Amino acid sequence: MAAPLFAGAAIATIGVLGADPDKFRWSALSMLMLTLAAIALAASIHIALRGRRFLYNADEVRSWASSPDNPDSELDAALAEITAEIQADDFEQWLDLSGRAAWAYQTGLILLGLGVASILAPLPSATTSDAALRWSAAGAVVCTLGVHAFLIIRRVIRNNRGPIVAMLPQGVVGD
Repeated sequence: MAAPLFAGAAIATIGVLGADPDKFRWSALSMLMLTLAAIALAASIHIALRGRRFLYNADEVRSWASSPDNPDSELDAALAEITAEIQADDFEQWLDLSGRAAWAYQTGLILLGLGVASILAPLPSATTSDAALRWSAAGAVVCTLGVHAFLIIRRVIRNNRGPIVAMLPQGVVGD
C-alpha cells in the first residue's frame, strides 16, 4: 500500500531538485537515487498485481469445480483434484512473484533513503551549525537504512538456512 505513496514522493522530490539544483549539494545524485527508487517501487506494484491473480483458496477451487446439479459426482471429484493441482502450481507462482515484489519494494525503500540522505547533505557554503544539523539528519537516515538492511539480511539468512549459515559466527543468526 505504501509503494505508490513513496513513488509519488520520489517523483515530486525529483521535480523540486530539477527546479533548484544549485540549492542542493548532490542534486544529480539525489535525482538518480530517487528515479531508481520510483522505478523499483512502481515495479513492486506491477509485480504484486501480476502475482495476485495466482492467489486463491481451496474453497474457491471447490466452487469452480463443483456442479450445482450433482455436487458429489465422480467428474466433480476428478475436476476438483485437477484444479487443486493447478491451484498448488499457481500458489507457487504467487510465492515467487510476491517475493520479487517484496525485493523490489525493499530496494525502492533503500534507494529512496539514499536519495533523501543525499538531499540532506549541506552545501559547502553552509554555516557550521546548519552543516552539523544537516549532516546529523543525513546520518540518521543512513543509520536507519543500515538497520533496515541488517534486518532484511537477517530475515533472508533465517529463511534460507543452508551452507552460508554454517560459515557465520555463532550467534549471528540466532534461534
